[in-house]
Amino acid sequence: MAALCAAFPAFASDRAQTDEDRATKPIIVTAPLTEAERRKQLRAFTREIIRPPRKDRPIARFRFPICPKVKGLAPEDARAIEARIRDNAQRLGSGANEDPNCTPSVRVAFMAPGAGAAVSWLNEESEQLSHLPIYQRRRVLSEKAPVRAWSKVVLRDQLGQPLRLLENNGRVIGGQDSPILVDQFSASDPIHTSEITGAAILIEREAAEGFTLAQLADYITMRTFLGTQSPDAELSPAAATILTLFRQGDPPTGLTLYDKALVESVYKASRQSTPRRVIATTASTAARAEQRRSDAGGQ
Repeated sequence: MAALCAAFPAFASDRAQTDEDRATKPIIVTAPLTEAERRKQLRAFTREIIRPPRKDRPIARFRFPICPKVKGLAPEDARAIEARIRDNAQRLGSGANEDPNCTPSVRVAFMAPGAGAAVSWLNEESEQLSHLPIYQRRRVLSEKAPVRAWSKVVLRDQLGQPLRLLENNGRVIGGQDSPILVDQFSASDPIHTSEITGAAILIEREAAEGFTLAQLADYITMRTFLGTQSPDAELSPAAATILTLFRQGDPPTGLTLYDKALVESVYKASRQSTPRRVIATTASTAARAEQRRSDAGGQ
């Protein structure tokens, strides 16, 4: 997979536009957003890409140091991606398990062409997705990118005991051995935590050609450290993010200011933090980082 080390090719632009075209094209001057307007825009964007938990449950995150395992690439490429993911975890997330023999909690597979397109890998009856509620399974299966990603999440009570979840159709998922059954939460409930105990991501190997190993590792980071989905391909993203990696265009070379703000906000949040508070913190942190970069001349 040496091609994975190559830079992503630049796409042709419309710079060949003639002077006459430029002269006749109307110029629209738009006032820059105020800080409050930018935070509002970033809040809406975060709600779009983060997979929202239902019934105001906490945003899920890893509780223990992560252990990544990459398959489907040359061994040296796989190890390089694993090392980058561990470095990201140390800087932004829950920390990383450095034991080379640790039990993987982040599993990555680059699928060979013989496996077919992403739409053929899984269905609603697939065992790999059996722990997910129906709405989450459908969200995984409906993804447009050449990727499928999901997490195993355990909801715990204030004592750390797993809770069983009751879906609207009466199906019980999660914490199967727990005597505690819950179907809704309110502000008066004791503190609950939402823990990712394992994450998996499948990527079409051919679709990964042309990207750097760092880009792939950072994309995997954003898809597995917390539940996210790629921004709507039909819209321009409100902030640069590595989550646009598989869209046409010139993607970021790695984690962006916004990406770092999102991961850090989730992992630094207290157990009492609601999704709304985490999203607001992400927007504020990203907006401040953008302003600092602007004040420094874009450096």
